[in-house]
Amino acid sequence: MIIKSQMTIVVLPGLDGTGTLYQQLAQQLAPDYELQVIAYPLDQLWGYSELLDYIRPQLPQSPYLLLAESFSGPLGILLAAEKPHYLKALVLCCTFGRNPLPAIKGLASAVDKLPWNELVHHWTALWLQGRYASPQLSALMGNALMMVPEQVIKHRAKQTLQVDVLTEFATLTLPMMYLQARQDRLIWAFNAKTLKKLQPDMQLVRLDAPHFLLQAIPDQAAWQLQLFIEEHLVSAQQQQSMQLA
Repeated sequence: MIIKSQMTIVVLPGLDGTGTLYQQLAQQLAPDYELQVIAYPLDQLWGYSELLDYIRPQLPQSPYLLLAESFSGPLGILLAAEKPHYLKALVLCCTFGRNPLPAIKGLASAVDKLPWNELVHHWTALWLQGRYASPQLSALMGNALMMVPEQVIKHRAKQTLQVDVLTEFATLTLPMMYLQARQDRLIWAFNAKTLKKLQPDMQLVRLDAPHFLLQAIPDQAAWQLQLFIEEHLVSAQQQQSMQLA
């Protein structure tokens, strides 16, 4: 039987990949659930394929839920499609299955020309936070962005504009939930709708939050994760055990 203390929540982080933005979420989930954040190398121009190879050996050898945020959504989908033995559920947060900005033509070629400095970090963080902006959250995000070399950030950004894992997503059979931010200025609502159309049974939860949902409202995010686990994993295992008894 799966019980709370046995369920690890593995987090695949957003574009920065530093894994430094989840302390409050971890605090909200403790002591019932352990959060394992897989940070990505800061010095590698890796695409999704190389990152998959990097992530696989770090996955738990015990039951876990995969939480894939923003940039890492395709990674979560590709990993789930491989059907790892201990993976019990997939949660996608503010993410996509293919190019999330198809309406902006020529964006991939423009990425390399975009300025990237401390001032840009600051205003990018503020813009993505919207009315949820706070000095603490802005500093946290700005510091995360400053840790990653410009060429790495831009390489990852270009990967998002080229990826398409909808075919793999359509094959998934495990419990799934999508956390959507109503005030997301980056990943527009049609991305969630596209995934929902392919997987009608996927639970879609809309929350009043900016793109940085897990950081802006960690208490609500943790609550939704707990409800999802209780309903789809713990309760399901309990019912199965009762039937076998």
